[in-house]
Amino acid sequence: MHDVNYFHEHELKEHNFLGCCKDCQNSLNIIKPHILAFAERIRKYTQEMLESLLPDELYRMYQLLDDLAHLGVGAHLAGLILEEAEIRAVLPLIRAYYATFFAIHEMHLAQQLIASQDPWETLGAFPLYPRYESLIRTQAETLPDLPSRRLAFVGCGPVPMSLILMNRFYQIRSLGLESSTACVDASRAVIRSLGLEKDIEIVHGDDSLLRDLEWDAVLVAALAEPKERIFRYLRHILMEKDNPIPVIYRTYTGMRAVLYAPVSEDDVKGFRILKNVFPTGRVNNTTVFAELAK
Repeated sequence: MHDVNYFHEHELKEHNFLGCCKDCQNSLNIIKPHILAFAERIRKYTQEMLESLLPDELYRMYQLLDDLAHLGVGAHLAGLILEEAEIRAVLPLIRAYYATFFAIHEMHLAQQLIASQDPWETLGAFPLYPRYESLIRTQAETLPDLPSRRLAFVGCGPVPMSLILMNRFYQIRSLGLESSTACVDASRAVIRSLGLEKDIEIVHGDDSLLRDLEWDAVLVAALAEPKERIFRYLRHILMEKDNPIPVIYRTYTGMRAVLYAPVSEDDVKGFRILKNVFPTGRVNNTTVFAELAK
């Protein structure tokens, strides 16, 4: 069984495969053992075992995967890597781990924020905070009229970081939809601890509630599922609207798709893509701006 020492002893160096199109197979051979080793490492963990880890231990394990997702490879090589047979076979395991990590890690953060004497300071110390801030600023700058709208966020989770930061920096009013009772309770408590309950509403339910709520822009979380149903339902709702409604969703492109399955063309059938904003630095998500195709 490979452990963290494997990654230290066989550290990936980007200079080993930059210029990869000259020798993609060699680059694939360099990267492949690291992905398979990570899959083998997490295979032994049940959700209960992951939940029993201390937050720092859980995060250190995630960082191994995060480093793989942020290797400086081009889109062509990333496609070859993720389509390689052995790697493709372990992607469901890796992607399930990624979703589980975030569910657990965000619940830890929610508990810290609720108990904190200074929740804003606690939030700013969250290791992934700079990524969220970068993501939100890019999103708001791409759609400058967003502060004039009320945003619905499908799949907000126990810490609706996007809604929190959009309100903090751009005074955007919003509502978050979440189907998990535990996540709804945590999210509402987090919003109260930050003093944002007048601007951010958390609703218990899924995308089917969108028809009964007031909003004029929508954001679909990267981990919200099932994507095909969410977008199909959105199509039906938006066809009844008189004015164009901005649709924003997050997905995974390039090597970052090792983390989670990208939104497919079939998922967003009936929508017209207006712009893709690809991630920079350590941001994971590509942000896609779309509208209903009429």
